[in-house]
Amino acid sequence: MTWQDSKLTRRDFIKVLGAAPASLALDVAPGGRRYAKLMDTFKCIGCRRCMSACKRWNKLPPYEVPESLVRDMDGTTYTVVNFIRSKRNTEVGKFIHWACQHCIKPACAGVCPVTAIKKNHVTGAVVVDETKCIGCRYCYQACPFKVPRFDFGKRVTRKCHLCFDRIPKLKPACVAACPVEALDYGYRDLILRKARQKAQVVRGYVMGEYEAGGTDMITILPAPPEELGLIVAPKKVVNEDIDKLRISSTGFLAGAALVGLMYLYSRGDKE
Repeated sequence: MTWQDSKLTRRDFIKVLGAAPASLALDVAPGGRRYAKLMDTFKCIGCRRCMSACKRWNKLPPYEVPESLVRDMDGTTYTVVNFIRSKRNTEVGKFIHWACQHCIKPACAGVCPVTAIKKNHVTGAVVVDETKCIGCRYCYQACPFKVPRFDFGKRVTRKCHLCFDRIPKLKPACVAACPVEALDYGYRDLILRKARQKAQVVRGYVMGEYEAGGTDMITILPAPPEELGLIVAPKKVVNEDIDKLRISSTGFLAGAALVGLMYLYSRGDKE
């Protein structure tokens, strides 16, 4: 094939070559497509096989059933399933699979002082590098969904990482284990289209399209988050720089206050 046979001109070819390094640097999939995870509360039966699969794949200790019916995440539990009722209509209730929402522009990564948190813009995964994490927990303070949890045994922050070590070749462990296909993983544009269509039929709400500026975890809810008692994230990108300044300055002031008190205490002893 010659240049004349192709519709691609030399100028276009140079543009493509120029854009390629930038795409690789940003982890952008060819054509701008990215992956996302879907959770359909209208299908979930609350079997919690997703929780067990997550535990097995990540070699985490078995989940200890709490005395209360409400399950919460911790340093060794990356995902939970709870039955949530609407505050307005108690007859409306669904099982909700809850885990990291994998924000497109994660605030947790923006505030991490040691860059231990990275976002892969192809697979959608937001991953904590435990070899770098210093356990400062700034990520928890910055997260609009309050997801990252501290593992007191390993002294690091941990959370769902979307099974980054097996995607996209294999689906996340929780998705693969779901017996009713309430969970799915695929191209985000298709996942979002599917969620919108389902929400329109069941008069539901699509969470993740706008929350925190958009996430790679899309959930079809029976009502808006505020009506279900879920954490309501702002429908805009959380400004990482402002949060970093706010959180860092808070820690600095607290440290300075402690040093000041210790100084006054030592002066009192001398007198």
